[in-house]
Amino acid sequence: MDDRKMIYFVGAGSGAADLITVRGMRLLQEADVVVWAGSLVNAELLSNCKPECQIYDSARLSLEETDEILQKAFREGKKCVRLHTGDPAIYGAIREQMEALDKAGIPYEVVPGVSSMFAAAASLKKEFTVPGVSQTLIVSRMEGRTPVPEREKIRSLAAHGATMVLFLSSGMIPALVNELLAGAAYTKETPCALVYKASWPDEKIIRGNLGDIADKAAQAGIKKTALVLVGDFLGDRYELSRLYDKHFSTEFRKGDELPPEKNSPHTADSAIFTASGKSLSFDRVSLVCFTQKGAELAEKIGNCIKESFAKSGKKSLSSQTVHVISCFGETHPALHDICADCFSQAQGGKRLLIVFVGAAGIAVRAVAPFVQSKASDPALVCLDEGGRFVIPLLSGHLGGANEAAQTIAAFLGAIPVVTTATDVRGVWAIDTWAKAHGWHIPDLVTAKKITAALLAGKKIFSAGIGCKKGSDSRRLSEFVRSVFAENGLDISLVKEIASIDLKKDEKALSDFAAELGLPFVTFTPEELNAADAGHSGFTSSDFVLEKTGTDSVCERAAVSAAHTSADWLLLRKTSRDGMTVAVSVSE
Repeated sequence: MDDRKMIYFVGAGSGAADLITVRGMRLLQEADVVVWAGSLVNAELLSNCKPECQIYDSARLSLEETDEILQKAFREGKKCVRLHTGDPAIYGAIREQMEALDKAGIPYEVVPGVSSMFAAAASLKKEFTVPGVSQTLIVSRMEGRTPVPEREKIRSLAAHGATMVLFLSSGMIPALVNELLAGAAYTKETPCALVYKASWPDEKIIRGNLGDIADKAAQAGIKKTALVLVGDFLGDRYELSRLYDKHFSTEFRKGDELPPEKNSPHTADSAIFTASGKSLSFDRVSLVCFTQKGAELAEKIGNCIKESFAKSGKKSLSSQTVHVISCFGETHPALHDICADCFSQAQGGKRLLIVFVGAAGIAVRAVAPFVQSKASDPALVCLDEGGRFVIPLLSGHLGGANEAAQTIAAFLGAIPVVTTATDVRGVWAIDTWAKAHGWHIPDLVTAKKITAALLAGKKIFSAGIGCKKGSDSRRLSEFVRSVFAENGLDISLVKEIASIDLKKDEKALSDFAAELGLPFVTFTPEELNAADAGHSGFTSSDFVLEKTGTDSVCERAAVSAAHTSADWLLLRKTSRDGMTVAVSVSE
């Protein structure tokens, strides 16, 4: 086939003009028509085009206009190049273009390029996959105006504790940091870096950690065209690769093998990569075992917990805080007394974790007489003495058993068997959120109904919003979305937007409701004043009262729309630049 009768999708590379592939450069030199992403691709690359080459900037074109240019040029027998930033397969939006060509019967080819994430790693002089630290690279982006699938929320991906590269997220750093920390695998000390325009002449690198990167990004004025890189791969700790280890045999080289326990890459350092002080912040951890093999495994878990706390910057843990209780041999404490003591302390306000190393049936029968409520019972985890499966049995969310099971499983390379429906299906859970954000659940019976509604696919939030007259629609949308993200609330669960009737014609509010495809409801001042204050009351403002006739617009509107009380305000009044938002759980 004559290669002139072909459309080529070419990756321009990460930015520097000489980082395009040899094939990509040749195609540019031969092209009769080039459609390029002018807002992202280095214009220097176009100097390689022929003088007579027709060049179009896709930043100013719609998909239909781009298709028309390329297809018309192809039918005229011209050689066409569609020049994309980085590698076309990463946020290149090429699928819809290729499908249009398929429908038109026009052949095409994709020429890969160097993604900016690899240029960023090169500039940082770091390796994404580091032995003993992280062997997984997660590439994603923060949810903004374009949503992401529920199972791919940043907090869900961050729970792996692996290396992460975030595209299209540098304008939402504070919200992004909150989402990353909500995954419970990273801490504020986890290394983080921003690489602005990787490999370009004006490249900038900002290094820090999740605790300070937002401030550093703001000081540097970085709001776009930057990658966010997160993970311990940016730190100093790592293990040597076994590929070039003189003790390790390969297909091409015979090594002088060491005994397995000395040559294993699974050291204490590498076994704790998903641990964090937050996920195991218990006042006491009791590891109960029934055999000698179980005791050895319990000791291993205890040591891993102590090491993880030490590495997260916490104070050292004593043997009284993390201790192994052996219930076998000629003399040992009574299991009944152990459980009675643990449950008594937990129900008295202590945060306790009990880890049974043995049969789940033993654990269930042992604790059954003491179980009261998931609001006060200790976290209970069980695992087999072979260290294969880790099962949270009690207080999975509020007590932290699910997090503990996942972390212990990471220590051992085991499988966490989490059966909580919201975890299994990746659904937002009110008890998990409440524990993470220090919010008191007013009523566990209602909380159970809320969970049932979520599992049934229902929306449960009412968002009360106030704003100045003539507010900008885009800024209001960005404000509300960022507040939701910063507070770990899923905006897709909102069922309605509410405000005072003085704002019924406010374009920014109606635009935002339309953007989410939700009804926009309003209430008179008298209706807002009748909202149920519950035990916690509303955030009152004399200024708002003078101007509107009610002391609170967003909180009272959220509660009025939800037909509930102020006790169920998950998010109280949050203000920024004349805009306010509050969120209540609906009836």
